[in-house]
Amino acid sequence: MELSTFNRVFSLVSLCLLVMLHFTLNLASDSSDEANALVKWKDSLRNHDQSLLPSWTLYPVNSTQLSACTWAGISCDHAERVESIILTNTSLEGTLDEFSFSLFPHLLYLDLSMNQLFGSLPPQIGNFSNLTHLDLSNNQLSGNIPPEIGLLTHLEILHLSFNQLNGSVPEEVGQLSSLKELVLSHNNLGGLIPSSLVNLSNLAQLSLSNNSLSGSIPKEIGNLKLLFRLELKQNQISGSIPPSIGNMSNLEFLYLDKNSLSGSIPHFMENLKSLSDLRLCETQLSGLLPSFIGNLNNLKYLYLCHNNFSGSIPKELGKLKSLSYLGLNENQLSGSIPVSIYNLSDLKFLILSDNSLSGSVHQEIGNFMNLTGLVLQDNHFTGNLPHSVCRSGSLKYLDVHDNHFFGPIPISLKNCTSLVRVLVGHNQLTGHITKDFGIYPNLTFLDLSHNKFYGEISSNWIKCPQLSTLKIAWNQITGRIPPEIGNSSRLHVLDLSSNHLVGKIPKELGKLVSMNNLVLNGNQLSGGIPQELGLLIELEYLDLSANRLNKSIPNDLGYMLKLHYLNLSNNQLNL
Repeated sequence: MELSTFNRVFSLVSLCLLVMLHFTLNLASDSSDEANALVKWKDSLRNHDQSLLPSWTLYPVNSTQLSACTWAGISCDHAERVESIILTNTSLEGTLDEFSFSLFPHLLYLDLSMNQLFGSLPPQIGNFSNLTHLDLSNNQLSGNIPPEIGLLTHLEILHLSFNQLNGSVPEEVGQLSSLKELVLSHNNLGGLIPSSLVNLSNLAQLSLSNNSLSGSIPKEIGNLKLLFRLELKQNQISGSIPPSIGNMSNLEFLYLDKNSLSGSIPHFMENLKSLSDLRLCETQLSGLLPSFIGNLNNLKYLYLCHNNFSGSIPKELGKLKSLSYLGLNENQLSGSIPVSIYNLSDLKFLILSDNSLSGSVHQEIGNFMNLTGLVLQDNHFTGNLPHSVCRSGSLKYLDVHDNHFFGPIPISLKNCTSLVRVLVGHNQLTGHITKDFGIYPNLTFLDLSHNKFYGEISSNWIKCPQLSTLKIAWNQITGRIPPEIGNSSRLHVLDLSSNHLVGKIPKELGKLVSMNNLVLNGNQLSGGIPQELGLLIELEYLDLSANRLNKSIPNDLGYMLKLHYLNLSNNQLNL
């Protein structure tokens, strides 16, 4: 090889080595800067002791391997630059003020959710120029969302829910053209919904619920044709539902409940064929329930409660074969339950309470083989309760109080051990209180008051270990109060008033230390007031009036410091 050729090759190799050395030194420098920045931020946290993120420790200064890539929650790219920080639910407590945003140009993924971060969201967050995923939800962050958030043009996921952020949603969010999920729910955000959001054509989820947003829904909202989830519930949004929503053919979840909308359910919502969950409760909507809802055959959840809907329940709802939950309560609906409704074999909850519905409940209700809740209270229903009401064996909640039902308790209820709450009060039901009811291991609430039940309270019948409320007032119950009732340790409310009970008040009631309300008035109870009642230190309401009690009033009643109502009148007590 000639000398000149050798010199040229040598020079070229030397240059390559210098470039590689320079790159390696820069790489080490960049990695060191990132590691130092992370430790600096960790040290700024209130809980920066070694028990938090113990792997976040710097190597000796003269080391060439200073890198955060092996630390907990940190992932790096092939060049050992930090591209992911995931510290979900790691008890971080502090601010983001000392986080050096500009030193992480390669960061793609930042998840600090479910911690105790507080303070504001620094505007420097806009330096994360390559960030695709930002999740700071479930913290205590406050202040405004900085407009610099709009600089994160690669962002696909933005979750800031369950914080204390205030101010308005910045218009700059509309610049995030790659955004697929925008979740800002459960904050204190106010102002209007930015019209710029309708430019986010890739958006699949928009969640702004549980804030104080006002104004109307942007009329161009239908531009978000990829949206499958729209949550605007519990705000102060007004106006009508914009027609463009009918263009959102991919929409599966629509939550507009707890707002101040006007008008009726618009006809263009018939186009939402993918809709699975529709919630319009407490929106002040009115008019008739449209029959086209029966064509939304993917619906599983339909909640239209607490509005001003009138007229009858459309028979077309019986076509919703996938429906699991139907809530039409607290409206002005009238007429009877359409027979077609009984064909909804997958129905789990039927809630029709607080309307003006009438007629009878058909035996076909036994077709609901997955029925968990039947809530019909405050209507004008009549006839017998269907004997098949607990045919499924899964019924937990039965509430038919304040109707005109008569006749016996359904046979299927006696062995319905799944029951948790039973309210059949204020009807004209009859039957033997012991023979027609069973023992319910999960029962917490039982209201049989204002009916025509008779018989004695069985000591076995009280064996419901979870029972907290027992109301049998205004019936025809006879016999004594069984002392075993003192074993119902969770009992808070006991109302046996206006019956024909005799004998003494059991001293065992003094064992019910969680009792708040004890109502035994209007019976024929005799003897003295047990001094053990003085042990009921949580008692707030005590009515023993209109009985045949005698002897002296125990001094122990003076220990009931929370008692705000006491009625012992119409007895023969010695004062």
